[in-house]
Order: sequence, then structure tokens, then C-alpha cells
Amino acid sequence: MTRRLSDRVGLALAWCTGLGLIAAVGAVLLWLAIGGIRNVDWGFITGSPAPGSLESGVAGGIFDPLVGTLMVTLLGIVVALPLGVGTAVFLAEYRRPRWLARLADTGVDMIFGVPSIVFALFGVAVFANPAFLFLSERVESSGLATGTSFLCASLILSLIAYPPVVRATESAILAVPAQQREASYALGKGRVATLRRVVLPGARPGIVTGVILGIGRIVGDTAIAVLLLGGTVLAPFAAGWWKPDSATGTLQGPGSTLTTYIYYASPAGEGNTAGKAYGAAFVLMVLILVVNFIVRLAGRRRGTGSWR
Repeated sequence: MTRRLSDRVGLALAWCTGLGLIAAVGAVLLWLAIGGIRNVDWGFITGSPAPGSLESGVAGGIFDPLVGTLMVTLLGIVVALPLGVGTAVFLAEYRRPRWLARLADTGVDMIFGVPSIVFALFGVAVFANPAFLFLSERVESSGLATGTSFLCASLILSLIAYPPVVRATESAILAVPAQQREASYALGKGRVATLRRVVLPGARPGIVTGVILGIGRIVGDTAIAVLLLGGTVLAPFAAGWWKPDSATGTLQGPGSTLTTYIYYASPAGEGNTAGKAYGAAFVLMVLILVVNFIVRLAGRRRGTGSWR
């Protein structure tokens, strides 16, 4: 009887925590929908930000911050994914030498726990060095690099996306049954072929989870975007940060993201236009949901095929 009672209490607590999480997420989505959807229209999404006066606040749309968000997200996850998967394979399958594995474990945990503002300050200090002029523009007066560009921001943002990719992939690899590896070895496959054709395909759902978590950290970061993108919230394409004739020039220049726009337009920012901030926050939430859906769809296993 006591065991049945404890089981029921445990089940009730599990239900309560699950329903509480759903309620919290639903409340946030409902609040954003109520406060933001009335400020969103086609012109708001496709229009560029325009400087307003102190009386009128932020004017224009969010097209440029939206494009900037997609750019840093894509660049950041492109860097973090192969590094994260490679580290996870080393930690889960090899772990030799042991001292290196312990250092790698500790390093991943440290990166996970370091606030993003620390990485942002590190990036500002490092990327201003003339040796990194290929990542940003030159300051004519000093000859130093500006240290603010899409490339600089994306490289630092990849650091905060790296730990969740590592941990999710490592857990997924460890969950692949040993019998599958043994069957592959029995068929004459080597370790690398087994990793590529058996282990990684089996760990694909975990890799997708890590990518989603990494994308969430990139999209939601503000400190790195403010310090390493130059804070050009109200600088539209026409102001020069978008260079259609030079993709490299665009990546080496400053820009903005939706999070920096939201901060600027919020009552705490210089723009002080709550309606614009709520509208941009609603678009950001929808963007995250859409990106998550696309990533899950792309990572879904089809049939019994493997990565080749």
C-alpha cells in the first residue's frame, strides 16, 4: 500500500511539473501574441528600421535585424556543429589519452557555464588585433581592426552553441547499442566506417536536439550581438552594411539582430517603443519555432538508410 501511494504521488508530481511547464510556455506565447501580433504586418516584416525622433521612438520595420539574425545563426551553427560532433565522438568513443579527455570534458563544462558577456569582451579584445583584419573592417586612424562584424559575432556565438551540441551528441552516441557496433565489426567494417554508417546515424536524433539547443542559444543572445555586431540597430541596407556586390564585404561589416532591436526598442532602451519591441519579440518566437521545425524535419530518419 505504501509503495502504491508513493508511486501515485510520484506520478502526480510528474504530471504537475509537465503541466506546469506547458502552462509557462503557453503563458509566454499568449503574452507575446497579445502584445505583439497587433503590431506585426507585412510592412513591419519587410521594411527597414528608420531612425525616429525622441518623441516618436523607433520607426520602420525589422527586415534588416531579421536577416542579421538568420546570418549569424547559420554561420554560428555551421562552425559549432562539426566541432561539437567531433568532440562528442572523441569523448564517447575514444577518450584516449585520458588526460586530454578530462581536459576536454572540463573545457566543455566551463564554456557551458561562462556568461556570454565574457565571451563578447574576449572577442572585442582579440578581434581588434590587426592579425584579424580579414574578419572585419580597418580603422583608418589606427590601422587596427574594428572587431565588429558578422564573422566576428558568429565565431563567438558558435562558442555558446558548441556545448549543447557536444553534450546532446555524446549522450546519443553512448545510447547506441553495443550490439550494433559488434555486428558492424563482425561484417568486417573498421571503426571509422562503423562510426560513419552505424553510430552517427543512430545518434542523429540527439545531434538534431543539440543543433536546436545551439540555435536557441545563438538566436537568443544579446550581449555578443551588441558588442561584436556594432550595435547598428537602425542602420538599414541603404546605410551601407548590406553590400549586394560583395558577400565578403557584408560579412566583414556591422549589423544587427532581432535581440538587439528588441532591446533598443524596449522601454529600457533608447528607442522606447514598446509596440515595436513586442512585435519583434513575437516574430523572433515564431522564427525559433519555424527553424526548430525545419531542423527536426531535415534530421528525421527515413527508412533504414545511413549517412554516406
